[in-house]
Amino acid sequence: MSYFLAFCLALCWGTAFLASKNIVDVLPPYWGAFARVLAGLLFFAVFFALRRAKLSCPVRQLWRPWTISLLLILLPFASLSWGIQHTVPTVAGIFNGTVPIWSFIAGAILLKGVDRFTWRRAAGVVIGLAGLLIIMRPQWQAALTVPAGKMALWGYLALLVMALSYGVGNVITKKIMVDNTELNWEANTFHQYVFAAVVLCLISLGTEPAPALAVFNTKLVLSIISAGVFSSAVAFLLMIALMKRWGATRMASVTYFSPVIAMGTDILFRARTPHTPELIGMVLIFASLWLIQKPLKN
Repeated sequence: MSYFLAFCLALCWGTAFLASKNIVDVLPPYWGAFARVLAGLLFFAVFFALRRAKLSCPVRQLWRPWTISLLLILLPFASLSWGIQHTVPTVAGIFNGTVPIWSFIAGAILLKGVDRFTWRRAAGVVIGLAGLLIIMRPQWQAALTVPAGKMALWGYLALLVMALSYGVGNVITKKIMVDNTELNWEANTFHQYVFAAVVLCLISLGTEPAPALAVFNTKLVLSIISAGVFSSAVAFLLMIALMKRWGATRMASVTYFSPVIAMGTDILFRARTPHTPELIGMVLIFASLWLIQKPLKN
């Protein structure tokens, strides 16, 4: 059952980048992130209503869902929406594949226990960072001469913020949500989405023109549903279920498959062939994850 959940989670996460690209091709980035969160919020509102879940949250406990919301929804969704304007789903998926590296580092600091540094794991971190630098190198060079190259580099940095936020957020979720029973997970999740929706709506209103209703064609609506419901809300339910079975670091290893799925959707739906630095960087990141994820001997 755990491996089936992992496959479904990888599929949800891996298709998020094509959907996000489709969204920002039409909507401004923060409005696109808000649309994704709103779709997830509506899903959870119906889901929890059918379950008759208790969604009240004591004021003293609000910091828990708000913290998780900042790290797992608001910041990564906004960073992805902004960054993918200037990059492609393949690159976004590869950056997302580095989440276990950041989860490991955060887990080693915050959770102690099995998520501890060794020489092998430290080498894995270095190799993963080298893979990222190889992917970014062409745009780093182009940024010196070509304006589009500079924007692509900024896009890469935004994707790095996304991966860092997810990595730390996975560990924080384990620490203040999964291992904490003071607030039920339904209320926690609902308040995460409410918080993210309100903040993103305010940011969008303050920084970008509101999109016209006429732009919401079938492709855009389906992309919002895909990114907001399946790649966000359903993926979150799968992530929590898998985290309870595997723990934060092992659960994050599901992102092994996200870059492959993202690359496949890029090839299939956008007819884009991955570049050599992207393939080399992805192989190094996979090697990095293997070194980090390999169980330690007692």
